[in-house]
Amino acid sequence: MNRGFSVSLIWLRGGILLLSAVLTAQAPQVQTWTLERGRLIPGPGASAAPLAVGSLQKPFVAKAWATAHPADATPRFQCGPGSACWLPSGHGDEGLARALAVSCNAYFRQLAAATPASVLASTFADEGFSALPMSPDVAIGLVGPAGALDIPPQELLEAYGRLVREPWPVGESVRTEVLAGLREAALKGTAGALGQRGWWAKTGTVPALDGDPTRTVGFLVAVDDAGWAILARLEPGTGRQAAAALAPALARLRPWQALHRAAEQRPALPLKKKSPQVVPTGDSMVQVRLLDLLGAKQVEVRNLGTSPIPAGRGFLGAGAMRTLHSGDRFGPGLLELRDPATGLARRFEGSLDCGRASKRALSLRAAMTRREYVSGVLAAELPHAASERRIELGAAVLRFLAQGPRHAGADVCDSTHCAWFVGRGPRVVWVAPRQAVLREEVAKDPLNGLPDADWAAIGEAARRSGPSLWTAHCGGAPLSPHAIWGQGDTAVQPCPRHGPDNSRPWTRDWKSEDLARAFGAPVRGLRVVVDDGTWSLHITGDRAAWALRYDEAHRRLARVSGWDALPSPADTVEPIPGGFRARGVGWGHRVGLCLGE
Repeated sequence: MNRGFSVSLIWLRGGILLLSAVLTAQAPQVQTWTLERGRLIPGPGASAAPLAVGSLQKPFVAKAWATAHPADATPRFQCGPGSACWLPSGHGDEGLARALAVSCNAYFRQLAAATPASVLASTFADEGFSALPMSPDVAIGLVGPAGALDIPPQELLEAYGRLVREPWPVGESVRTEVLAGLREAALKGTAGALGQRGWWAKTGTVPALDGDPTRTVGFLVAVDDAGWAILARLEPGTGRQAAAALAPALARLRPWQALHRAAEQRPALPLKKKSPQVVPTGDSMVQVRLLDLLGAKQVEVRNLGTSPIPAGRGFLGAGAMRTLHSGDRFGPGLLELRDPATGLARRFEGSLDCGRASKRALSLRAAMTRREYVSGVLAAELPHAASERRIELGAAVLRFLAQGPRHAGADVCDSTHCAWFVGRGPRVVWVAPRQAVLREEVAKDPLNGLPDADWAAIGEAARRSGPSLWTAHCGGAPLSPHAIWGQGDTAVQPCPRHGPDNSRPWTRDWKSEDLARAFGAPVRGLRVVVDDGTWSLHITGDRAAWALRYDEAHRRLARVSGWDALPSPADTVEPIPGGFRARGVGWGHRVGLCLGE
């Protein structure tokens, strides 16, 4: 009998995504662990006990080598028929990125052999692996005389999270090659069954625990650009099979990427008339993460309606207020959230789930209708614009939602990572990390937040081809999605309203002490680099150099100097006394529909 399996998504209360195996007779067993904001969520049948994970160790062999060879470029090796690699014919001539993508044993065995055993041992210990007598085979995930290294699932996922987020004190250029290899692995390497951009992925295969030489256990670890991570274990199976098992479920997190990938692989066909874009039918619900960037320790909820609403096992009376705790649920109803520390409020109609983002900060997730969500974006972005422009934006928001969720456990957040959403107000602008300026109240009639005629027109417009992204002001020089995120369409959508003569230029001065706080180390040099059509900010510190794309650079600067510290991708950054001066044009990502007057 053929062994088969499928993987399905399960959304649990609290907004955590798990993946569960639906097993057929004699099917391999799939176990999963997800890491959501520092919290390990084991799937059905999974425990937190340490695991031997095989080739998932290889990125950390590269880190140990970089520590031992701080001034050296990574080597190239020849993997041939006699190289004792898992591929009998060998992988040929290869560098680090390619060797990681195909998980070449020969390459990493030589890399480990060129690294002192003490450096290998200390590197693996720092990442959370067990201690064993170190040899090249043990370092690359094979079994030595004393066994194999193992690591608890949470430690492993946290180690991969650090790998994709944090620069290395030594060998940052090596980390760049490692990340390139993990990207390639997810597209056309050992994890190529994923077939999607937006993932760093690595596979591993280890002997079966029962000692049966005919059976193996496969592993896959995948991390996305938002830092969400998953570990999958397939028994019996290989790493490639673990990637194939998980691919359909992960594709549901990024359905637009799967479609884009399929389009890349299809042969060219004669041009046909474009089909209308598909948007969800009916007024389906949208899951929205609220106030994430605030990191609020205490939040109050108030019932703004005229009758009691469900509140867990009880009710919250009209006008009543309660302090939120993890596990609380409220609504549906007309709700107001308020952070007492800043006075920031958010009003919306829907239901609310409260969880724990960290030991100190709360995690808030609202469920609301698409109409309520679109209305809240319009209230933020175009509160006083003509109806025609609001319909354009509303249609773009619906197309954006149709592309699939942007977060594990929620479709979108309320910051510009996804879309600026203020609900029913108030509309504020953040001028510092903990200081917001009130723009205006947006409080609307609960029944008439978006006129019926406008909502109908938005739905009709969304079924036609059009942009799914938007920006505050294109600066007279729109950018492509690929330019900002390093993936997606390389085409630039011209702005019908603005040209170079309407660029909205800006200048920002960044103090050295603020930059050190923002980037975690003293900054000696900053420059803008456009590589392969993608914008990045290159940072040079005392002991390392690294690069950040716009979203991450913007987020880090915003924590220290306010949301407007980097209004758009800068054109230039130059040193000035006491810091650096950035210059640019426009506001926002400069991608898609331009909302600027």
